[in-house]
Amino acid sequence: MVIRWFTFILGAALLQSLSALSPVPIPEDEWTEYWRMLRDPAYRLPTTTRPSRYVVSLTPYFNNVTPPIEPFTFDGVASIYIRPTQANVNEIVMHCNDLRIQTLTVSLNNQQIGLVNDTYECEPVYSFLRIRTTEPLQMDSEYVVSVTYTGRLQTNMRGFYRSWYRDSSGFRWMATTQFQPGHAREAFPCYDEPSFKALFDITINREADFSPSISNMPIRSNETLSNGRIAETFYTTPLTSSYLVAFIVSHYRQVSTNNNINRPFDIYARENAGRTGDWALEIGELLLDAMENYTNIPYYNMTENINMKQAAIPDFSAGAMENWGLLTYREAFILYDPQNSNNFYRQRVANIVSHEVAHMWFGNLVTCAWWDNLWLNEGFARFYQYYLTQSVAPELGYDIRFIVEQLQTSMLSDSVDSAHALTNPAVNSPSSVSAHFSTITYARGASVLRMTQHLLGEETFVKGLRKYLNNRKFDVAEPNHLFEALDEAAVEDQALTQYNNITIDAYFRSWSEKAGHPLLTVSINQATGEMIVTQSRWERDTGVSSFPSLWEIPITWTRAGAPDFNNLKPSQILTEQVTTIQRGTQGLEWVIFNKQESGYYKVNYDQNNWILLTRALRHYTQRIIIHELNRAQIVDDVFVLARAGVMTYDRAFNILSFLKIEDAYGPWIAAITGFNFVAGRLAYNSSNLQRLQDEIINLSTGITQRLGYTDSGSDPFMDGLLRMYVMTFLCNNGHTECMAAAKQNFDSWRSGNFVPANMRPWVYCSGLRQGTAEDFDYFWNRFLNEELASEIVVMIQAAGCTLNQASLERFLNAIVDGNNTIRPQDLSTAWSSAISGNEENAMRMFNWLRSNINQVINNLGSAATPISQIASRLRTEAQISEFQAWLDQNQQLLGAAYNTGIQGITTTRRNLEWAQGRTTEFVKYFDTGYLDEEIEDIPGTGEGGDGEDGVPDSANIINLSIIALITTVAINLIA
Repeated sequence: MVIRWFTFILGAALLQSLSALSPVPIPEDEWTEYWRMLRDPAYRLPTTTRPSRYVVSLTPYFNNVTPPIEPFTFDGVASIYIRPTQANVNEIVMHCNDLRIQTLTVSLNNQQIGLVNDTYECEPVYSFLRIRTTEPLQMDSEYVVSVTYTGRLQTNMRGFYRSWYRDSSGFRWMATTQFQPGHAREAFPCYDEPSFKALFDITINREADFSPSISNMPIRSNETLSNGRIAETFYTTPLTSSYLVAFIVSHYRQVSTNNNINRPFDIYARENAGRTGDWALEIGELLLDAMENYTNIPYYNMTENINMKQAAIPDFSAGAMENWGLLTYREAFILYDPQNSNNFYRQRVANIVSHEVAHMWFGNLVTCAWWDNLWLNEGFARFYQYYLTQSVAPELGYDIRFIVEQLQTSMLSDSVDSAHALTNPAVNSPSSVSAHFSTITYARGASVLRMTQHLLGEETFVKGLRKYLNNRKFDVAEPNHLFEALDEAAVEDQALTQYNNITIDAYFRSWSEKAGHPLLTVSINQATGEMIVTQSRWERDTGVSSFPSLWEIPITWTRAGAPDFNNLKPSQILTEQVTTIQRGTQGLEWVIFNKQESGYYKVNYDQNNWILLTRALRHYTQRIIIHELNRAQIVDDVFVLARAGVMTYDRAFNILSFLKIEDAYGPWIAAITGFNFVAGRLAYNSSNLQRLQDEIINLSTGITQRLGYTDSGSDPFMDGLLRMYVMTFLCNNGHTECMAAAKQNFDSWRSGNFVPANMRPWVYCSGLRQGTAEDFDYFWNRFLNEELASEIVVMIQAAGCTLNQASLERFLNAIVDGNNTIRPQDLSTAWSSAISGNEENAMRMFNWLRSNINQVINNLGSAATPISQIASRLRTEAQISEFQAWLDQNQQLLGAAYNTGIQGITTTRRNLEWAQGRTTEFVKYFDTGYLDEEIEDIPGTGEGGDGEDGVPDSANIINLSIIALITTVAINLIA
């Protein structure tokens, strides 16, 4: 029976493989254009006047208009209620951008006051609307600025913009909004900074055949106008910032609703979306309830008449947006089809909904005063999109995935000397604001909050957050407001007394006001148990930062003789560069610092401790004593240490050899990230790249034996997700069984059979790679007729895998055809697919670009993206020289994209030099394989050599462990 079951496992392995979806969430690249402007205070509004209320009426026009009305424009009428904040103010300054001001008056007690100018315009660059009065404004008086104007429905997914979709009635136009961080000014004149909170009364005058408009609040009243339009006025918003205002004009329907008049929660989308909003509604209600209980502030009591609406937008630059009461999302991040959306999208919908729900408290109710402290919004939302979702849907594995998706990812971004701190006072202009919407702000902020949660303990942490929210609700906050609330809770609970009464204010500032993070180097005297711990700022390319720093580091550690990975309360806080800690035991015994990677730091050990850890990891039963998150930590730390040259790659691979028996999610996702970096560097030498791929396939033995190659439909969620990632990785590295399973399933799909959604990413990609032009034609026709957004993205990610030149060019032509065959929001995904699908694609894409450069520039505005991607994947000096010659010949045509290409070539040459300098380390390991290193002699103990640590010699343990693994899997299946 055991043999037959195991044979079944191996047979099933021939039927499946995985997906081109990254386990790391999509970066917030929609903020890129904002970085430069934030450093100039000239972009900031004066605070001499402040708004209290806006009354805004908008009339949008689409393609069917009567002259002189222009298509895709809108009329606006705005009344802004303001007060001066100081005496002798004779200029009102607010924002407007791309609006044509028709009339403007300022009134006091219904009487117009004198103005210096008769005409007004939105100033370029700074987007200011300056209104000079003939007399100073009176203190303690409310003025009304009344403006009529026209604007354009934008096409760049910013401001008040137009989009389109198809439903059962055919082609439809719509208009929607994306105002963060500074685009409300493109819909109405306003104080477009987060600290200028006000009330908003919105009216939309829509065409009669459109569906009822949607905004932050429910519709209060409607009337039919003389021109046949329907005027819909919404209830007044809570006191809020302009970037959180939203409205949608469309033919949308409620596709899911809870039918609860006391706690209304609805999902809006195109009417042919079917029931794909049900999962977002189900998880959304659970998350909203959980957040209310956590904060002790009910959402539906935040303001009278508030409801909860979520809308799927076909063209959306951001992943999602937390507009108060109207959360907006890309379709792929809210519409989930259980049969045709894979596990990535099930968890992605859940954690993005969680992120936006958390913003109702952290961001909306309490808002960062300025973007230099954006982490007060985004760090909390990113933390709770994992922590909160884990509490309501533990089967989705957010506790494990936070480490590999957020903490380790943020450390990589945070490990360069140019990284920014969480709090950055030099953030003023629109461009610099955008750079603060970064991995560091989101993921590092979340990671430091998680570390603080463990430092204080859950109850004290929650108590402090409740104080913070209640103290600052309907207002803005600075970091000191958070620190004071947490310190108050800590004092009440005596949560920090064991740490010499350190304060949260001092501790947190060492993390929020400094860039980067520390490496702890731990050297252990195995004879005495004395541990010397040294902290230094980590730099990912050299290991040594040019900017030394000290942090207040809460540390946790455990040892082999008494392993405890569950108590995450720090044992002490390091404040000095060098600290001595007593292990409390003598003799050979491994230690591990940073239990469950609960702290935001990396760890390196002396040689003996690494040897002891390697032996334990290679031992089947001792390996699982070490927590999964610490095994993931070790994998990530080892790859990062080797990248910087602090550890040689032959030693790193010696440690990583335990992956042959590893079958858990965390270590393998960390390994995939590390191996992908190495493969990118060894790609300059095809023979060594092949040897790396052979080693990867060798190390995949344990994971493939447990997971197999077929999605059964009844797998635990995390197994289905892990199989998808692992099979994508293995198929891309030439794993024979993976490729065979992909080909078999692709052919079956072509014959009209169903392929499970979790298998499609790797089946599509490897199937196209092994297929013909006819296979691509079939695939492409299916893509053109696909309506489910998540499946569209999966197919775009796979399209570049074709090896057929004509098929690849068909794909590239679609990217630039100007017909929205690929939507603007998906263009970066498409370019990435086209360049990375195969090694050969770089030069094929270059040859295509030479023939189509004018079309690329004309339709996309710039060739910077394909030029950057080609430059990054050139593999020889001959290819580099050919590409640079073309750049030089076309410098004037390419504009700024020329410099992008030159910078890319510089990086590629630097990577080539790196590979040439480090290759011998890889070859050394490829030649010898695993070596069971000897423990260095420990004077006075008689200990040293092999086997003296109570751990069996590990040269043969891997083979024995695989036998044990096979038996365990078979027994579990029988059970």
